[in-house]
Amino acid sequence: MPEKWALDGDWINSCSCDSGCPCLFYSDPTKGHCDALDGFHINKGKYGKVKLDGLNVVMASHAPGNFWKGNWSAALYLDNRANKDQQMALETIFGGKAGGAPALLAGLIKELKGLKWTPIEFDAKKIWVKVPGVLEYQLKPTEGGDKKKPIQVSNHPLSPAVDSMSMGTGVMSHFKDYGMEWDNTGKDGNYSGFHFKGP
Repeated sequence: MPEKWALDGDWINSCSCDSGCPCLFYSDPTKGHCDALDGFHINKGKYGKVKLDGLNVVMASHAPGNFWKGNWSAALYLDNRANKDQQMALETIFGGKAGGAPALLAGLIKELKGLKWTPIEFDAKKIWVKVPGVLEYQLKPTEGGDKKKPIQVSNHPLSPAVDSMSMGTGVMSHFKDYGMEWDNTGKDGNYSGFHFKGP
């Protein structure tokens, strides 16, 4: 039985859709498929008594059709700074074995191509994520009508676990590993805070 757990942090996404991702409205992706990168930085987190503050996770995923119909191929990258207890906790949570929003996402994966413990760089202010030798992406905010704040989408399908999403586009975005490869530069991106808990 999984321990009680809760994570609060920052999330940055880059995908292959045109800006204003149709997947946020349950529609088919722009290209008919979705190639995505999702980075998570845990500002404050616990799995039972195990603290997870400061650790990072990235998921790379390919959905062959509508995002919500599943059949994804995916790879998971977990922070190599984690100790053994933290490793177990991260694998349990982001492997979908402890409920909450990560279990919803894991349920859409048909084939997990691999899991790696690796250095992960994450900067919420720069809206930037990097796994050396594998992936790197950075977003620029999409300016809203007030010319001050980015366009946002609220009450989207991952609410309330994920806050209102700020919209952006990829200044750069590339990935290559496990026989999968894509470049989402100039394409859609989203970023926000997240609040995951379970089981």
